[in-house]
Amino acid sequence: MAKCNDFYDRGIPCSLEYWDELQKVFVAFREFSLSESKVCELQLPDINVVNDQKKLVSSDLWRIVLNSSQNGADDQSSGSESGSQSTCDQLVTPTALAACTRVDSCFTPWFVPSLCVSFQFAHLEFHFCHHLDQLGTAPPQYLQPFISDKNVPSELEYMIISFKEPHMYLRQWNNSSVCQEMQFSAQADCKLLECRNVTMQSMVKPFSIFGQIAVSSNAVEKLIDCSINVDSIFVNFGQHVVHSLNTAIQAWQQNKCPEVEELVFSHFVICNDTQETLRFGQVDTDENILLASLHSHQYSWRSHKSPQLLHICIEGWGNWRWSEPFSVDHAGTFIRTIQYKGRTASLIIKVQQLSGVQKQIIICGRQIICSYLSQSIELKVVQHYIGQDGQAVVREHFDCLTAKQKLPSYILEDSELTELCVKAKGDEDWSRDVCLESKTPEYSVVIQVPSSNSSIIYVWCTVLTLEPSSQVQQRMIVFSPLFIMRSHLPDPIIIHLEKRSLGLSETQIIPGKGQEKPLQNIEPDLVHHLTFQAREEDDPSHCAVPISTSLIKQIATKIHPGGTVTQTLDEFYGPEKSLQPTWPYNKKDSDRNEQLSQWDSPMRVKLSAWKPYVRTLLIELLPWALLINQSKWDLWLFEGEKIVLQVPAGKIIIPPNFQEAFQIGIYWANTNTVHKSVAIKLVHNLTSPKWKDGGNGEVVSLDEEGFVAAEIRLGAFPGHQKLCQFCISSMVQQGIQIIQVEDKTTIINNTPYQIFYKPQLSIARPHSGKEYFHVPDSATFSICPGGEQPAVKPSSLPCWDLMPDISQSALDASLLQKQILLAFSPAAVADSSQCWSLPAIVRQEFPRQSVAVPFGNCRENGFCTRAIALTYQEHFGVTYLTLSEDPSPRIIFHNRCPVTVLIKENTKDIPKCEVYCRRIPPECSIHHELYHQFSSYPDCRTRDLLPSLLLRVELLEEMTSEWSDAIDINNQGTQVVFLTGFGCVYVDTVHQCGTVFITVAPEGKAGPILTNTNRTLEKIVTFKMFITQLSLAVFDDLTHHRVSSELLRLTLDSVFLQIAPVAGHVPGEETATALFHLYCVEVCCRDLQLDNQLYNKSNFHFAVLVCQGEKTESIQCSKTQSLLTSNKDLEEYKKNCFIKLCLTLTEGKSFLFDINEFSFELKPARLYVEDTFVYYIKTLFETYLPSSNPAGHPAVFAGGKQVLPVQVRQHARALVHPVKLRKLVIQPVNLLVSIHASLKLYIASDHTPLSFSVFERGPIFTTARQLVHALAMHYAAGALFRAGWVVGSLEILGSPASLVRSVGNGIADFFRLPYEGLTRGPGAFVSGVSRGTTSFVKHISKGTLTSITNLATSLARNMDRLSLDEEHYNRQEEWRRQLPESLGEGLRQGLSRLGISLLGAIAGIVDQPMQNFQKTSEAHGSAGHKAKGVISGVGKGIMGVFTKPIGGAAELVSQTGYGILHGAGLSQLPKQRYQPSDLHADQAPNSHVKYVWKMLQSLGRPEVHMALDVVLVRGSGQEHEGCLLLTSEVLFVVSVSEDTQQQAFPVTEIDCAQDSKQSNLLIVQLKQPRVACDVEVDGVRERLSEQQYNRLVDYITKTSCHLAPSCSSMQTLCPVVTVEPLPSTVKTYHYMVDPHFAQVFISKFTMVKNKALRKGFP
Repeated sequence: MAKCNDFYDRGIPCSLEYWDELQKVFVAFREFSLSESKVCELQLPDINVVNDQKKLVSSDLWRIVLNSSQNGADDQSSGSESGSQSTCDQLVTPTALAACTRVDSCFTPWFVPSLCVSFQFAHLEFHFCHHLDQLGTAPPQYLQPFISDKNVPSELEYMIISFKEPHMYLRQWNNSSVCQEMQFSAQADCKLLECRNVTMQSMVKPFSIFGQIAVSSNAVEKLIDCSINVDSIFVNFGQHVVHSLNTAIQAWQQNKCPEVEELVFSHFVICNDTQETLRFGQVDTDENILLASLHSHQYSWRSHKSPQLLHICIEGWGNWRWSEPFSVDHAGTFIRTIQYKGRTASLIIKVQQLSGVQKQIIICGRQIICSYLSQSIELKVVQHYIGQDGQAVVREHFDCLTAKQKLPSYILEDSELTELCVKAKGDEDWSRDVCLESKTPEYSVVIQVPSSNSSIIYVWCTVLTLEPSSQVQQRMIVFSPLFIMRSHLPDPIIIHLEKRSLGLSETQIIPGKGQEKPLQNIEPDLVHHLTFQAREEDDPSHCAVPISTSLIKQIATKIHPGGTVTQTLDEFYGPEKSLQPTWPYNKKDSDRNEQLSQWDSPMRVKLSAWKPYVRTLLIELLPWALLINQSKWDLWLFEGEKIVLQVPAGKIIIPPNFQEAFQIGIYWANTNTVHKSVAIKLVHNLTSPKWKDGGNGEVVSLDEEGFVAAEIRLGAFPGHQKLCQFCISSMVQQGIQIIQVEDKTTIINNTPYQIFYKPQLSIARPHSGKEYFHVPDSATFSICPGGEQPAVKPSSLPCWDLMPDISQSALDASLLQKQILLAFSPAAVADSSQCWSLPAIVRQEFPRQSVAVPFGNCRENGFCTRAIALTYQEHFGVTYLTLSEDPSPRIIFHNRCPVTVLIKENTKDIPKCEVYCRRIPPECSIHHELYHQFSSYPDCRTRDLLPSLLLRVELLEEMTSEWSDAIDINNQGTQVVFLTGFGCVYVDTVHQCGTVFITVAPEGKAGPILTNTNRTLEKIVTFKMFITQLSLAVFDDLTHHRVSSELLRLTLDSVFLQIAPVAGHVPGEETATALFHLYCVEVCCRDLQLDNQLYNKSNFHFAVLVCQGEKTESIQCSKTQSLLTSNKDLEEYKKNCFIKLCLTLTEGKSFLFDINEFSFELKPARLYVEDTFVYYIKTLFETYLPSSNPAGHPAVFAGGKQVLPVQVRQHARALVHPVKLRKLVIQPVNLLVSIHASLKLYIASDHTPLSFSVFERGPIFTTARQLVHALAMHYAAGALFRAGWVVGSLEILGSPASLVRSVGNGIADFFRLPYEGLTRGPGAFVSGVSRGTTSFVKHISKGTLTSITNLATSLARNMDRLSLDEEHYNRQEEWRRQLPESLGEGLRQGLSRLGISLLGAIAGIVDQPMQNFQKTSEAHGSAGHKAKGVISGVGKGIMGVFTKPIGGAAELVSQTGYGILHGAGLSQLPKQRYQPSDLHADQAPNSHVKYVWKMLQSLGRPEVHMALDVVLVRGSGQEHEGCLLLTSEVLFVVSVSEDTQQQAFPVTEIDCAQDSKQSNLLIVQLKQPRVACDVEVDGVRERLSEQQYNRLVDYITKTSCHLAPSCSSMQTLCPVVTVEPLPSTVKTYHYMVDPHFAQVFISKFTMVKNKALRKGFP
């Protein structure tokens, strides 16, 4: 009884409930605990304070319920307490507690809601569908040349979200403030279509959700309060779910775009690459699908209950001669044959992986014919075979072979296809027959193709063999031209073709720019001489190049072709692959190392094989170099002193072979001279260092692969000089040196405005605070607004204006600085400083600057500037300046004063460039960026303080006023400053997400003005969500197709999410609240665990990967309801949370939120890593990534066009959109890490303590890369400092570190616990001493035992490895996983393993050589191999003699140690939360799509009005799962277990009703004399249409009088003509259903039946 009293001191859990009239239930209001000894006061809302009615409840009936069912956490209290609990329950009577309870109550009318509404549904389902007629229809590029057979149903239902018994309850109160409240509850789940078997897969298991939303509004603000309570959620996802979701998202994106590529939903795409029409289907099902030649079909399995194998037949070959079945689940090539009338057809089936989930299955024949010709030819194939009667049959097949295409393959054996001949398209004459009898795997012949325009075309016909002398051998016949010319020159060239032996000559024009053209009128086995002529008026070249078809043999023997024949065939599939880089080959890469072929002769002719395995000879014309002028200037080229030639802007020429250094020059009209650059010498030796930049010498050397800078100064008079800068780069491509001259600076406009800019060069004067910047008169250029498309056109900056203050002498470049001024209009107003921005410095150190560009006279939202971000990057010697709209300006000034205010930055150090003051016109707002800010970007410092600012008033008179006191802008708040000449002003500073808002206002205008502008009602939203448990399981669907096995499971307990406005702003910050709302988002999680669910199936060491550290004693788990209502419980919960994440958000533009502050806290955690598991997950990881469109090749731009390099575009985007946070805090992290690495040796580190200090940064304004770098450095340094602990935790050393830690903890407890007891009294002191001593002994023994056990385990594992016996090692690993539970078991297991190791050591001497001998015999090895195998086996056996016994002994120690640790409850490894569950594919429910697509195909895609899941009740009382499908004319009954259609009833002849007694019984009555037999077993029976049936009845009625009367009809003799039909038998079928669905089904059935009978409305 004392125990009971102690237990009830805590009180009996009770709940206070009230009766709700509308819902007719008792609703729980508060939970509390009553006690006889302690006073308990239930905190209920106070009526006087609360004006929020939803917190108050009025009811005429209240009750207190004693919760005998305890809370979840109480069950975890020790056994003795829970044992005595049941006896205590009977000792307390409700009356006893009622006697000590006092209740106060009161009532006023405004408690009662003015409106209550309650809704309840039995079931609510949302079905999501794709309408394929609205999506893309173009054939996908990667499936070329196949086109879709459009067989997928036009409506594809891919997701069902269902709510079971959803319930909504609305209330509204109308008094001083309107308040509405809505409560809802339901059980939700989500199913997804799995496209492999067209079944539904449960993605989110059913979970219950309960929540309420309250909206109360008064004159000032609108409060929205939402709280949601969710039960345990289990989410499953694997590769199939990722694929289904990814295709769903892609389908939404391409809605109403029929021109885009068609989506492939299914997992298999079957393509017919033969000349025949094929028919295929799943084995053991009724499926047969027709597939025409060159068509593709999206295939899903017909049934997931039958074996998933396909079989195939050729349409028209007898009565469906099916092939042997085959599996398509694994990539590879195999063959199936079909016999018919003495002929054998071989179908070669190639299964290729398209993505992780999807496969392409290409079915082709043995004979492949393709063409590399540039014109189409017609083809005749002759087939010989022996018919059934033994007669030889000859058939001819005619086809047109399109240029650069392949024909669908022929299903003919090599012996059947003996000859072929060709002719030109549209001609009469065929060429001579080509015999295909040769036995060699590769051979070629030249065919003469007669052509009507008297020219004769000769082509190579090459016969290749794929996979020779294997079963899947194929013959590939390729037609190709004899010679192909490719000229790399900029212009077309004329070639003279001489046939000197015949005395003939002719000319042909060859296009330049790397295009290919076959040579015409070439004859085989004849030497042709080629000479080249550049233009009509020039002479042809002197030396002739002899070519003939026999040359290819010499070349082919010298260089063996790369790649296999299969790769040659692959060129004809999929999108067009252009492997050639585009002329003029000026794309810059850093990782190429081609050799320059020559630099002393201007031109070279190169002969090579055109493609591997093809006999075509490629003749290339290569210039020694190409000079590309990409700049804006027309350039002159000098060599020494003489002018060589002129290169207009944008032109490509072949330069002369430079003997000495060359210069470039520009003709400048003002001085009438050509100004030259520095001399540049080309260096050709390969030893010179790469990428060398030009010095200041007279001659700059340019490497074959490198770049130099060159500049030209134009003009002679100071103030009128300009500087042009060029980047001259060189690289070697295709053996040609590509020299490119570009403007050094490129400017890109990404804004939607036209921008004008003035580039200038001035002398750097690093002093700050210059008040005015006078805009000098200099050249102005403009850039057009950039488009949205990624290829924004860059425009080069032609030249820099030298400022008048630069003297004539060439100053040192380091003193000059480049600056650029921006404007939106080229106003030539007197006061042009109104239009131009302050100069932005163009320097490498300033990668991003925010430039405030003024509008001139107009304004936009009170601003007279717009912030433009200017970024600077260098890429291969070219400087890229990008202009974008600045998404996050650094400072915004609001000047509310009627005078112009000047602002100066108080810089600490000497700035690197001039820093100007900023003018703010009266009543105006401007953007600004401090020098301190742009000069330190993108550093990520621990604490970054902004410099102070000084203010001054600009007066009209000449007098200058003084600067004010310094203003600190690092802290938010208001400061008062005195401005001379104006008076006191208030300076407000607000920090908001990387931007500082500074408002300068005179006394009268401070503060409230802002709030008046925002007159809209303020919305204040609070949101709370509590999830009891969230479990996310990752499945692997691909390794085994019948079963999805679980890989990983992440479990989060008690997840709490809260979004609420930030409480209490800093006083005097009214402006801030008006400008934006700050929301605080908190995510807490009580516990987190990541489990390895493969632990039970394979030899992994850890069952858990991540979990909480030492868990505190199970805390009284407060109920979720109290967490949402009571703040005390919530605080207690937050204190005990494992993970806490806090964000402060501000409403950004267009609903998006910007993160302001970020803090993360993690309690001590354990981490278990083993390399084998990491590698396994890594191999599978690729398959989870959704396949991006395989055809998404980047567009190739024509040569010569400037396109921004991708790196520049990405880097600029990263610079413009920085990571901006007021504060980032990651609290100290403590981890215990265990690592097992199974490399050559088994190395393990056990429970290594790692601790990392706090990471704090703020304010942050940096790039993501810089922030990640700072994080990585912080944690890497933390790990390095603990390296000693890592070494000390190695198991092979007996992990001394953990021993030290255990002993330390034991000693600490020995002194701490008695001392704590002493402070509470003598009794506690005595128990403290005993507990301290116990802990001391426990810790020390645990530490020692763990050390010894770890050392032994590590030794045993390494010995098993060294024994070199794979079988022994695997067996030991398998046993090691069965940890002993007690000392006895540990000893028994250890001894038995020691025994087996000793036996294995002796047996291994004989066993190992035997095994090796067997292996080599099976592999048919030579005698030498066998001998070698036996010797190595002897070696392994001898090794085992030493290692196995040592391993066995160590195992004995380790098992005994584990036995003691487990028996005493001291073991440390955590256990999995849930046992792994496998999903069996054959148990998944069918989707509606399957019924329409796969089962009712024969009806021509009927509309399924409803599919109702039922249980079929047979006459014998057996029950089977089934489904009723209601279509417009027929009701089908489908058996789920067999996945087949069982019965079909015409809708017009049946009735459907619910049983009057049993609501879950559906009765279907058939009123028709069945014409077919009544046995229900056979498959599809013949059905009569209504018309046929009526005629039959009519016929029977009329003829029945002529029949001889039988006994039965004697009693009712009738007149001769009977109009009434015979009474029909009624057959009744029973189905068990969900009663709610039955009602819907019956109403739908009635509607369909009426429509079929033409009753009612159409």
